[in-house]
Amino acid sequence: MASTSSILRAAWVPDDDPERGWEIAADLAVAWVRRECAEQGAVGALVLNAFGVEQQYPSLRRFAAEHAVTTPRASRDRVGRGTGPVLAYVPDEKTLDFAASLARGSSLAVVESVHAFPLRGWARQLGAIDLTRPDEQPEPINPEMAAAIDRLDFYKNNGFGDQFGKQQAQRILQDLRGAGLLERDVILGALAAKGASDHAVRNLAKLIDALNRR
Repeated sequence: MASTSSILRAAWVPDDDPERGWEIAADLAVAWVRRECAEQGAVGALVLNAFGVEQQYPSLRRFAAEHAVTTPRASRDRVGRGTGPVLAYVPDEKTLDFAASLARGSSLAVVESVHAFPLRGWARQLGAIDLTRPDEQPEPINPEMAAAIDRLDFYKNNGFGDQFGKQQAQRILQDLRGAGLLERDVILGALAAKGASDHAVRNLAKLIDALNRR
């Protein structure tokens, strides 16, 4: 995934209001990405978990007709690399990873589905604009938690799949739990924003869940 510094601007539509329909969420994200495309003089890309979703809502359908559309399973040749602003619609970990790689040096907007992958930590790490509350400042991550996330980021290279990486992650997570700061969604999202692969994020989620069961 792209690192924190490689995304110039980020925005999101949080999945935090049952009264806000998915069409409204899509409209907000599309409008923001269109502005980014106009400002950068670039063609955008729509990234989906699977093709066909873009046909469900008019704004996504129109955006898809004018810009590139792809999924993690499709060839990267469909959109190239770093071609312009990217809209990721209700991505899971893998789709978010792919979308961020396409948005290097440009902008990324994400419509969140908490069932696919919660994005609170991702948004806070990137300082993403909440498109439902654009005048509010993004909430920063607790400094102690941020330091722990930096340490996790240091050990992520093997996706927390080797014994050493697991042990280091477990130690850091235990410290966070002892401090009352083991916020699963924030930690996973922030690490994703810092460049952890979807494989690393999923492995870390398993470590957090195992620790919570003790």
